[in-house]
Amino acid sequence: MAKRILKYWLPLYVYAGIIFYFSGKPSSLPEVNILFFDKILHVFEFTVFGLLAARAFKNSSKSTMFENFKILAVLVSVAYGVLDEFHQGFIPERQFSVFDMMADGIGGILGVFIYGSRNPV
Repeated sequence: MAKRILKYWLPLYVYAGIIFYFSGKPSSLPEVNILFFDKILHVFEFTVFGLLAARAFKNSSKSTMFENFKILAVLVSVAYGVLDEFHQGFIPERQFSVFDMMADGIGGILGVFIYGSRNPV
């Protein structure tokens, strides 16, 4: 059981912590002259989160989590994206953005889709 937690859940928790840490930094990324660059970063960031969440739920020892891993991973990914944006609303020089939240959700769903298509139930 502990081995399963370390192998499948710890990477998700560490990655969530990394997202939380960098979301708490007041300074933003340097200006890049690529259209929607920040949204692309949000999608990529949460694609990884979605992959890790799907992997963790898929390898759960509880049958309910295993059987519903895609739904659970999407819900957790979207919820963490909303919480991440809410958190940023309290950080100087950062702001809550519905568009970033949408990019986070899209990324999370994409990550779950990618993982799920390679690892069906």
